[in-house]
Amino acid sequence: MVAHAFCSPTSLVFKTRAMQLEKEKMMEYTTRSSIQMAKTGGGDDGTNMDIFSKLSEKKGKILILGGSGFLGTAVANRAILEGYLVTSLSRRGKPPKVSSGSSINIDYRQGDARDLKTIRSILEEDDYTAIIHCIGILFDDGSGLRSMNRFVSGSGSISDKSSSYDDVTRKTAFNAIEAAEEYGRLRFEKNKGNNPKPLPFIFTSAAEAGWTSVRGGNFVESRLTPKWLKRYIDAKRQVERRLVDHTSPEYMRPVIFRPSLIYSLERIPSLPAVGALFAGNLVGLPFVDRPMSVQALSLAMIRSVKKEDVRGVLRYQQVNELIR
Repeated sequence: MVAHAFCSPTSLVFKTRAMQLEKEKMMEYTTRSSIQMAKTGGGDDGTNMDIFSKLSEKKGKILILGGSGFLGTAVANRAILEGYLVTSLSRRGKPPKVSSGSSINIDYRQGDARDLKTIRSILEEDDYTAIIHCIGILFDDGSGLRSMNRFVSGSGSISDKSSSYDDVTRKTAFNAIEAAEEYGRLRFEKNKGNNPKPLPFIFTSAAEAGWTSVRGGNFVESRLTPKWLKRYIDAKRQVERRLVDHTSPEYMRPVIFRPSLIYSLERIPSLPAVGALFAGNLVGLPFVDRPMSVQALSLAMIRSVKKEDVRGVLRYQQVNELIR
């Protein structure tokens, strides 16, 4: 007689989720330990710090737009661990809660990415190996839910009344793309004899931007989606089209991440929503993508910088491949 173990769909969801959370806890612990070692120099003689600095100089710099926000901070920390120098541009400059040690090798600049000249002036400093756009807002003033950003934003910030999806997402990204194209063209001409590689431009889009290409997505978007979310999605799609259809592959390599809900294990209130989306994805709802931890997404973003075959749209499946 053969005994068959029975696992209900509900228990399968929670068991699978528990395994993923355990893996992400280990990833977060490893990240923190590595950052702490980088801060302290590792050994008493500071030898590890010297090696770390030399690696950063060799790999070059990454410009992170929105580098003081929830995702941007994680991306900056991961870039440091991978041996890059980081320039962060945001309207608030240095994050208010950052400790002096954690800002090692991060050059925080206060400025507005809606001003094209600001981005251009930073890239004129040269030696940039990638640009990563992490600027975003869930609720703009037109949504009527602006105050809710305090609770749903990873950084707990509230946008000003003049901030719209068009301004925060499309305009900042279009400015960055224009400046990156100019920089990529100059870099290409400067290194023409050395087989120069296109400049990676990494954009943080949203899973909802891909609804039109999945079963049931058009119905959800046209019948069930509120107007503010449609404007949010439209801003993301405009940037995606600009990157994919209107940039030169010689000068720039567009990489578009489409995360669903981005969460951190430190933020317990978000975990019920994470579980619900994870369950929806597991049971096969085509318009529900699996949530991504900020640790996994930031690692995938930085790894995509060096992987020359990575371009175009990446969903959670491709993120999983990048972080293996």
